[in-house]
Amino acid sequence: MDEENLARGIESFTLKEPKDVKYYENLIEDAIKKTIKEGEIPIKHESKNMDIATQKIDLGNKVVSIAPLNKLIEIYSGAIAYALPGSEVLARGFANRSAVLANFGMYEDSLKDIERALEIGYPDNLKAKLYARKAKNLLALNPKMRSEVDDSITQANIWVEKMGDDNKKKVKNSLDQLKMESFQEPVKKWDDSLFLPKMTNDNPKILRASSAIEIRQSDKFGRHIVATKNIKAGEAIMTHKAYSAVLMNEYWHTYCWNCLKFTWSCVPCSQCANVVYCNEKCRDDAWQEHHDIECPVIKALVATDKAMIEISLISLRMLVKAIKEFGTVEALFKKVQEIDKIDDSVTKCFTQGVFDDTKYASVYALLRMNLDEWKSIFYPSKAIKILFILAATTDVFNKKIDKISELKNINFGNFIGKLLFQHMEIATTNSIVMMPNDNKGNTVNVGSVLLPLLSLCSHSCDCNVYQYASGNISAVITLQPIKKGEQICISYGPYYRDAPTSQRRELLKKKNHFWCECIPCNNNWNPQYRPPSCLATPMTIKNMNKLLQNMKKYNEYPPIVKSYQISTRDKSPRDILKTISGLLELLNTYDKYVNYCAEIEHAKNLLLNIYTWIAGY
Repeated sequence: MDEENLARGIESFTLKEPKDVKYYENLIEDAIKKTIKEGEIPIKHESKNMDIATQKIDLGNKVVSIAPLNKLIEIYSGAIAYALPGSEVLARGFANRSAVLANFGMYEDSLKDIERALEIGYPDNLKAKLYARKAKNLLALNPKMRSEVDDSITQANIWVEKMGDDNKKKVKNSLDQLKMESFQEPVKKWDDSLFLPKMTNDNPKILRASSAIEIRQSDKFGRHIVATKNIKAGEAIMTHKAYSAVLMNEYWHTYCWNCLKFTWSCVPCSQCANVVYCNEKCRDDAWQEHHDIECPVIKALVATDKAMIEISLISLRMLVKAIKEFGTVEALFKKVQEIDKIDDSVTKCFTQGVFDDTKYASVYALLRMNLDEWKSIFYPSKAIKILFILAATTDVFNKKIDKISELKNINFGNFIGKLLFQHMEIATTNSIVMMPNDNKGNTVNVGSVLLPLLSLCSHSCDCNVYQYASGNISAVITLQPIKKGEQICISYGPYYRDAPTSQRRELLKKKNHFWCECIPCNNNWNPQYRPPSCLATPMTIKNMNKLLQNMKKYNEYPPIVKSYQISTRDKSPRDILKTISGLLELLNTYDKYVNYCAEIEHAKNLLLNIYTWIAGY
């Protein structure tokens, strides 16, 4: 048996192929019976805890002079998450974090924390320190901001009388030094949203997408996205907000639970200790959109079953958004029945005649009838735990239950359990890993997002588009010119430059349930493969001279850039945008004279690396 057939045989042994959704229903019914038989699931809660908050503040104070900035932010933000709303401990968390931020030159964020601490009610005998720090921040940001600075100094002098002699002397000395102190330059925080490209939302059938694409269906490729006209390199063909997203639990206190961006001066959820937000607006938006329902469920899940909690939470988020869209569980049930009756796979994902990635139909239609044996055992059990906690802690079913045996009497309980199960399968096969850069330039796996339209793109080990993300907003950008009728392809796994063909195919078969037949796989392109140079292509002397001029332009890039070792944090956004623009011009010019070649591959690879580097902090 050859290598390909052997791999196919192994996969077919472990893969279940249910014929319809009844398969999921049967597994859920069995899981409910088994769970009831096993007995009660205790409902615990991971709640606000003043002792934990105080311990974290004390730890931060202990290591403040030796720990790196990111670690200090994590410690104090954790304290803020655990502290009770309106408490003195919460005010202390904000105040102490403001000192750290000011010391590192992050004056604007420090000012936000100072205002929050004062609003809560920071102790009178310590307020002078906050007002002195506020004056310092304002001066560092703008020396001409005299009236605001004078007001802060006045307040500091008023409140300093409430302090003990030692602290009073320190504050007065710091106020005196303001007149002669030279401040650290304000830190310019990296803004990766500057690189989100503009696009024309002119597609009549796909909202928030370019008219240059359309969704098609075929027996060979299933649903896929095709170019309706020639598309140049660098064009944005869709810009979408993630329908559902979840952070890895180690980042719950450093990344915003709403917009998914790193936050230096977060605010906590007022109900739970699990998540934080970059500002009050993100917190309020998240509460309205999903967190009001998921908050008590997360509290119980964290305390009850933290194993692989991310898959549970992304499934829960999808359910909450669906219930919010249709108003009730019964209305959601009726909608799912309608979708299940639609035979056409493209129409199935439409809402009112268009593809709208904010609507549940675009997500539910991603369900594939493939389920491996492990998932058929593990996912139903997870789904039933979520279902019970949801019924015990929220009013989703119009009444709460307190015993696991009551699950069998809940209207639409089996249906919701089945959906939670199906959402896990949808998330597993369609979610995109979020891997932004940290402030040292290292990529970190902070979570995953679900983008329904992106999930309809076919795979290639040499993709022709790239998903550039700034938090929960993603733009799909073409990496090379794409001809009319060609498929839009992303990469579900390693690029051909990073892994041999056999390894790529095995990974894709295991995770995505298909045997890859893209051009690199069919031609066995491995990391050692190099396309032929454009100079090897027969052409006129005139065209050859034009190509040589282009190659000279590429050679003008500094060697450090060409070797993909560029440090984005050492370059201005304007310089990076200029480099991107130059590479796109090269790619589009090459396309006039040759097909895929080494020169296009080099420029495309550099472009891909730059997009990877600039995402993050």
